[in-house]
Formats: sequence, C-alpha cells, structure tokens
Amino acid sequence: MKKMQARIVALPIGAAVCLTLSLSTGCARQPKEPPKTVPVVEPAPGAAGSPASGIRAITPAASGQITETQVRSSVLSHHVPRAQATNVAIVSVSFITSEQVRSLLHSAKIGAPDQEPMCVVIMSGTFVFLGPPGHTVTYPIAVEVFDARTGNLMQSGGLARPPQAGAR
Repeated sequence: MKKMQARIVALPIGAAVCLTLSLSTGCARQPKEPPKTVPVVEPAPGAAGSPASGIRAITPAASGQITETQVRSSVLSHHVPRAQATNVAIVSVSFITSEQVRSLLHSAKIGAPDQEPMCVVIMSGTFVFLGPPGHTVTYPIAVEVFDARTGNLMQSGGLARPPQAGAR
C-alpha cells in the first residue's frame, strides 16, 4: 500500500520531469501521427476500494484538524520529498477543498472527495529533483498538499511558476 501511495504522489513529479526534459531537448522531429488523446478514467459511482490516504506527515491538533502553525513548522523542518531544497521560504498556506486544489494545480483528483478540506503550501527557493539517470530538474517553486484532517501529505512537487487559480 505504501508503494502505491508513493507512486501516486510521485506521478505528478515524474510527469513534470519528463515534460521538462522533452521540452528542453527541442522539437526537432515531428511525430508521424498526431498523439492520441487518452481519456481520464474516474472510478465508477459506488466502486469498491478506498481513496488515497497519503503519507503520514503532521499530527492533527486537538481540534481534529492541522493548524497553519503546525504546517509552517513541518514544511520548514522537513524537505520536499525527493528534492534537494535550498533557500526555502513559504509563500502561502491555504486551507481549501480538494476540488479547489485540483483547480489551482490543474491536476487530476488526489484521491479525496471534492469537499474534503486540504492544506496547500506554496514555497519559493531552489528545488532540485532527480530525473532520468544523469539528469536533474530545478524548479523555483514547490508545492505540498496535506489532508487538513489527517495531516497526511497527499501530493508534492516542483512548479516552473506559482499557481494561479483559473489560469491554464
């Protein structure tokens, strides 16, 4: 289960690394056929199974939800998973719904119901992620998404620019 959770969290990072590396090598060759669109597959209503639970990170306060103080302390004392980070500064801490996280980060569902409370932390600094063997990718922005009730880290990764709600 932990390997599955790690893959779920690593998927957005891996996709970003692959996209960045392919864009940095240029577009010298044109594909013979246009790429085929792959539809997003959502679980069927009433499907069996459980949503992603993330990786244990912050113990919720007595109120049953993590606090901004706890989040700031945790983010500054722990590294962004799979990244070497320097000059880290917290840009923002937002408590929003899972649906709003998806809209803000333009990402697929993170395994939580749309109205589940989440905490999004945007950081600035230098974030170096390992890519394919012999390659690294550096981002000026990093993001971590926590489940506001459990304190579990649901998603993390690097961004080329700060996210803006509604912008694509």
